[in-house]
Amino acid sequence: RELQFGEWLRHDILSGTFEPAVLDHDLAILLTKARQHSLALLGPSAATFFEPVPKEHFSKALFDTIAQWNAESDWKGDERNVVLALARIWYSASTGLIAPKDVAAAWVSERLPAEHRPLICKARAAYLGSEDDDLAMRVEETAAFVRYAKATIERILR
Repeated sequence: RELQFGEWLRHDILSGTFEPAVLDHDLAILLTKARQHSLALLGPSAATFFEPVPKEHFSKALFDTIAQWNAESDWKGDERNVVLALARIWYSASTGLIAPKDVAAAWVSERLPAEHRPLICKARAAYLGSEDDDLAMRVEETAAFVRYAKATIERILR
């Protein structure tokens, strides 16, 4: 992977630090997203250039992504983005599609037990800029959501 820019890299990019090219399990997800959502400014769509990603590769990429979040230290300082990433992964594991973070969060909120809904709704609202991001102060709530979402996603992907 080269020249990928994401929210998790904002601080580094603003300080002038750019990641070198790396092998990335995310490639299956990125190619799927490009095929589903790219808009060609000139010429054919991305679906013309990239073969569909095999379902097992897409599922493995989703599984490998959630494997990085096991303890509070894995999401500390990035709680909102991790919660929303889990929502997107859950949505993608269930549908095979990729949705924006706010759309996936709304979809997931309809499937969550009541105790987890306030957190996902808060993360979504903070992402959309309508509320402050205070997920760092919701340590137990965030950890409980991460555990629940990961377990649900793992069941779907098996």
